[in-house]
Amino acid sequence: MTPTGSITTSGTAAPALTGPVIPAAPAAPATGGPASQLEDILPLSPLQQGLYFHAVFDEAAPDVYTAQLVLELEGPLDAARLRDAAARLLARHPNLRASFRQRASGDPVQLVHRRVEVPWREVSGGDPDAVAAEERARRFDLARPPLLRFALVRLAPDRHRLVLTNHHILLDGWSTPLLAAEFLALYTGAEPPPAPPYKDYLAWLVRQDRAAAGAAWGRALDGLDGPTLVAPDLAGGPPADPGRVRAHLSEGLTDRLTTVLRSRSLTLNTAVQGAWALLLAQLTGRDDVVFGGTVSGRPAELPGVERMVGLFINTLPVRVRLRPDETLTGLLARIQAEQTDLLPHHHLGLAEIQRWHGSGALFDTMTVLENYPTDTAAAEVGDGLRLTGAGGSDATHYPLALAVVPGGRLSLRLDHRPDVFPRAEALRLLNRLTRLLKAVAADPDLPLARLDLLSADERALVGAEAVPGGTADAETGRDATLVSAFAEQAERTPDAEAVAGDGFSLTYAALNGRANRLAHLLAELGVGPETPVAVLLERSAEVVVATLAIAKAGGTYVPVHHGYPPERMSWVMADTGAPVLVTDREPGFAHGAAVVRLDLPGAAAGDDPGFVPEYDPHVRVHPGQLAYVIYTSGSTGTPKGVAVRHRDVVALAADRCWTGRHRRVLMHSPHAFDASTYEIWVPLLTGGTVVVAPPGELDPAALARLAHEHRLTALFITTALFNLVAEEDPGTFALLAEVLTGGEAASPAAMRRVRDACPDTVLGHVYGPTETTTYATYHAVSEVGEGAPPIGRAMDGMRAHVLDGFLRPVPPGAVGELYLSGAGLARGYLGRAGLTAERFTACPYGGRMYRTGDLARWTPEGELEYLGRADQQVKIRGFRIEPGEIEAVLARHPSVAQVSVLARDNRLVAYVVGVEERTAGGGREGAGDVPAAGTTAGGVVPEELRAFAGKTLPEYMVPQAVVVLDALPLTPNGKVDRAALPEPGVPASGRAPETPGEERFCRLFAEVLGLERVGADDGFFDLGGDSIAVIQLVSRARREGLEISPREVFARQTAEALARAGSPDDPDGPGDPDASTGREILLPLRRTGAAPPLFCVHPGAGLGWPYSGLLRRLGPDQPVYALQARVLSEPDYTAPSIEAMARDYLEQVRRVRPRGPYLLAGWSMGGLIAHAMAVELRESGEEVALLAVLDAYPGREGGPDERDVLPELLAAIGYRGSGEIDDVVAFVRDQGGRYATLDEQTLLAVYRNYRNGVKISQEYEPRCFDGDVLFVTAAHGREADSPTAADWKPYVTGTITDHAVACDHASMLNPGPAAQIAELLRKELR
Repeated sequence: MTPTGSITTSGTAAPALTGPVIPAAPAAPATGGPASQLEDILPLSPLQQGLYFHAVFDEAAPDVYTAQLVLELEGPLDAARLRDAAARLLARHPNLRASFRQRASGDPVQLVHRRVEVPWREVSGGDPDAVAAEERARRFDLARPPLLRFALVRLAPDRHRLVLTNHHILLDGWSTPLLAAEFLALYTGAEPPPAPPYKDYLAWLVRQDRAAAGAAWGRALDGLDGPTLVAPDLAGGPPADPGRVRAHLSEGLTDRLTTVLRSRSLTLNTAVQGAWALLLAQLTGRDDVVFGGTVSGRPAELPGVERMVGLFINTLPVRVRLRPDETLTGLLARIQAEQTDLLPHHHLGLAEIQRWHGSGALFDTMTVLENYPTDTAAAEVGDGLRLTGAGGSDATHYPLALAVVPGGRLSLRLDHRPDVFPRAEALRLLNRLTRLLKAVAADPDLPLARLDLLSADERALVGAEAVPGGTADAETGRDATLVSAFAEQAERTPDAEAVAGDGFSLTYAALNGRANRLAHLLAELGVGPETPVAVLLERSAEVVVATLAIAKAGGTYVPVHHGYPPERMSWVMADTGAPVLVTDREPGFAHGAAVVRLDLPGAAAGDDPGFVPEYDPHVRVHPGQLAYVIYTSGSTGTPKGVAVRHRDVVALAADRCWTGRHRRVLMHSPHAFDASTYEIWVPLLTGGTVVVAPPGELDPAALARLAHEHRLTALFITTALFNLVAEEDPGTFALLAEVLTGGEAASPAAMRRVRDACPDTVLGHVYGPTETTTYATYHAVSEVGEGAPPIGRAMDGMRAHVLDGFLRPVPPGAVGELYLSGAGLARGYLGRAGLTAERFTACPYGGRMYRTGDLARWTPEGELEYLGRADQQVKIRGFRIEPGEIEAVLARHPSVAQVSVLARDNRLVAYVVGVEERTAGGGREGAGDVPAAGTTAGGVVPEELRAFAGKTLPEYMVPQAVVVLDALPLTPNGKVDRAALPEPGVPASGRAPETPGEERFCRLFAEVLGLERVGADDGFFDLGGDSIAVIQLVSRARREGLEISPREVFARQTAEALARAGSPDDPDGPGDPDASTGREILLPLRRTGAAPPLFCVHPGAGLGWPYSGLLRRLGPDQPVYALQARVLSEPDYTAPSIEAMARDYLEQVRRVRPRGPYLLAGWSMGGLIAHAMAVELRESGEEVALLAVLDAYPGREGGPDERDVLPELLAAIGYRGSGEIDDVVAFVRDQGGRYATLDEQTLLAVYRNYRNGVKISQEYEPRCFDGDVLFVTAAHGREADSPTAADWKPYVTGTITDHAVACDHASMLNPGPAAQIAELLRKELR
């Protein structure tokens, strides 16, 4: 029995789609009966294939490809004769008797039946519109012909309406009027000449050169960076019945448009496509758009093609690239030329074009010019019957489809999915399109960048943000400074509490006096107008005192975060040139500034004034003078100092949104985070109180205590911390009048929990880059839906502009980049004129504006919605993806408390924290304080979460991996530290374990590496293991009674080999000459692979294990060996020189690789040895294909003497103890690092090698290497006089290519840097 939806044939099989169109041999009919019922088997045209797919995709959903023709008939009508005409019509056109099925191979074909019953229905006195709707609602079964039916509705004795309903797979819009004319002619008894059969067209299709057409389409789409989708969430979803809106151009406008196009030899279709491209660009924020264009598909060289009846049309990609300096005419002429070049290739199907391009769906909108040979005017049919009107309907599965009908008044029809584009939005889009066509008619030589697409209402809506509240507020703070504004407040309320905290309180008068005393001292040290003064203070009242004092002295305060590495602190001091450092500790980093210690007795800010005056220093300060410089991370890796003026801060403090609720504000943000600007200056300049949180991290309990004991009214908390508090105890904020949150994409679930728990607390959603003085927009959250709430409207005096790529304002609903101007805009970046000019640009409305790099859109209510970072867009499989959109969907799952999504290795990875925190899996080196990653925790099941995402997101946006964490890592400023998120595991592909031992090791591998499954023959290092993971594996194995050592893991690498260790059939057992001890001079990290092996030379400690971190990125075909110090296996050995070590190691290398080419790499001292080895090889005539030197430098003078070597070595691994060997061994074992399993003898060997290495490195005098060098610099921790790659120039004849990696010297082979280095090596090894 043949299953429904497939066919089997006896005799000759149906032809493949690329084969000849031939009559079929007798076959089993589709509906049963004798074989003679089947007349032919035909392939499908390209569009028929697409329609067949959509029809069978979801057979329960509405079939939107049901078309309808309605004929209005007046006069005497013979229904039986009309029905007979319908039967004769089907007899004359074989393709109208076709059914559609799949062959056993899966290829769809159309079966032409010899005879079919005509579906005929007569209705008397019914509602004709209701009848038509009923006919449209009834799905066609593509396996049951014919796929058209007739309904005759009798309205009166001489008035009828004939409804012809068909599936679009049979007919196109051109064919429908031809068929209607023939049908009515048959009714009169005429016998029109038969039209050429549709089969001729299918035969013509087969003869076309598909390869040439595919190549042409490949060229046309070359360089396209992804699809143009207005509704990406619908990708692959079921169709829906469309809505429909219409517009008409006036006769005058139609005439002008026609004249303009004709004078420039342009077609109406080109104008429609150009206008649609401009509309799409605005809607999607792209300047390279693609949409579907419907072509007639009737080749002129096919005789009689204009009279054929069938489906000829094809929907093909129309690609339009927009250039701001190009005119409308230039754009249209280019579109027309590009489309003309593709005319010979219109026969290729869309699916095949997408295969040639190597992509999925390219578009989800389309246009069609309905220029059909039809005449709907009243006409005599015969015998008194007249055709008085004709109409119909067609449909599409696309969210937006534009149909244009030429005529005296150009007619535009926009079909839209109401669930995506409601009727009002569809009307706005259609009106925007008519404005574009008006622009073409009015000024065809207008440059695209000057094209205004907004209506007056839309312009008013987005223009309302220009100056919120009027111009008066825009001037707030123009003539005030922090000093003058504070002085006025202190004079008004001298006895009011200005600063409070646990155990202390300062009035405005007391604060003023202490700040004055410190200001005098700073002035004596040379602080004057805009003198930078660095501030390194623990959170305390002294932060407020020092900040105010520096402003009073005329200086610029530069907060330095105590959590910064010493090198970063030194860098900030050097970058600002700060001559003074105000601190409460021994700084602990290099600098040349005068130090003012506020923690010492008699400090200027203390209670004993001594000789320091308490009166105001009366330094003249200008509103445009710098108040502070705060450093933010830069995309290039170099921090940038944002320079903010006094007037900017005063404008922030004067905003109306603080009125009433921000009287007692908690200061808990780091001073170096711009939120401290709000926390200090808003209360101080408005008569409120700065409540200083105690040092240390704040948890919900501490926040609740502070709110209660200090009567807090408001605080700001970053999104990440807000989400955490909302999860643990949302009622924490109940005593506050307002809580502000922002900084990252908001969690609707977290906001909902806080709103429910704290109904009387205002929840303020704020947004603002540091460059706009902390906050630029504000939204009071009243209700929380499924999505994140808006970020609101611009604050007083601030302007918000959402602009497209041509710097034109976008209408509500369209995505653009957010620019900010007006009050609060910073001066720029300190000492970075080029970067300032790049980000602070000329505003189209006057003055300057800041380019935020954030994507946003206006709501219909005139508020802003934040959509994510423009520069965080990722591209997966050609699709542009906003991780924030995925985060928003995953955050809706009830088990998810927090989520962050990244793209890694061309796949999406979701990092989630479960609602119920539960530790799972093992941590990974290099993640800092990142908790352990696992497969489940807190009730989160990764596969369940992926399935949940798949219900809302298109397939390409569903994360391929889900990593469950105990908590998301945070930066010192409280934002998610994306760089610290651990690498996800790699899915295993090896064979399943077969023995209990293999099962145990596979499970241990999976636990340590955070994988769901591991194969018995999967290599530990190929799966992402590194030297730290080896230690974790050994530790876990030993807890389960499995005695293995790190050297065995390096030697065996797979669960299969480790499980076999010690068994009689172990090929790697003690008797194996190739067995590894883990301490041998030549340590095999990966023996297998067809490529020449890479030899990596140990650093000063002598161990080669750290190079295991390169294996995964180098790929399974790359053998890797590590060279280790001989002292590890021969404790009494001491290398006499770098050259001696090089010759020794070359003997080992040649045992594995007797002849070149040789690949060498070395880190630290290993770089010197690798260079010496390369010199020896070249001098002996061998080829050195790669010499990679990792942060190693020749001729370094000085260095520690013998007594300093051990402390330096121990400091490198974080040890700060006594130095006794027992204490050191205990330390490294507790740490669980790469040295954790080394015994005392080996640790002593490491020490001796390190000590000797320092000595012989200083003595090494390099010879010249004849070749090129790949150099890798550790970018962090460098001083002004640090050595550089250029130091190697005297010792290298070829090119030195220098790459910087964001790490310090000691961290080069930690996972993050190692991955970057491996990528550099892999490119060189190709």
